[in-house]
Amino acid sequence: MGTSLFLWLAPIYVLALLAAVLAIPASLVALCFRKTRWDAFRVLILSLIYLPLTIAAIPLGWQVRMQRMAAFAERSKPVVRAIERYTEDQGTPPETLEQLVPDYLQDVPGTGMMAYPAYEYCAGAQSRERFQGNAWTLVVSTGSGGPNWDQMMYFPLQNYPEHGYGGRLERVGDWAYVHE
Repeated sequence: MGTSLFLWLAPIYVLALLAAVLAIPASLVALCFRKTRWDAFRVLILSLIYLPLTIAAIPLGWQVRMQRMAAFAERSKPVVRAIERYTEDQGTPPETLEQLVPDYLQDVPGTGMMAYPAYEYCAGAQSRERFQGNAWTLVVSTGSGGPNWDQMMYFPLQNYPEHGYGGRLERVGDWAYVHE
């Protein structure tokens, strides 16, 4: 479900947006000259179409992204339940996700997202110290291209702060999305 190609091409889209913004005043000036009038008119029309469509697409893209994150949170419920059952049976959470196989899961699943294929699992003292006292946590790095460290986090205590881990947290089902 999705690759990281679009995310890594985002700087190109930003450059095209910047070019469209700069092309508008340049085209208006070029319209004053007979030699460049027709080309300036085409560039102006294209820029005036591209600019609002691109600006309108940005929030739509984030809405689609967050819907995909909600679907991911739903798909992750079997992993969460397996960790909870293991913890009930053993009295402590597993040290690794591999310990859930074969009694609680057939295999260690991926996230179902091609761009972010693996869960990062943390348990014990390290988890309690780093993640609000939770005995274990699941984290999936979901950076959106370039230098970006967004992530999805699951805390079994559901005690997500409003801010932390490098950004603002937004609840997505039982998970939280960190907007870096």
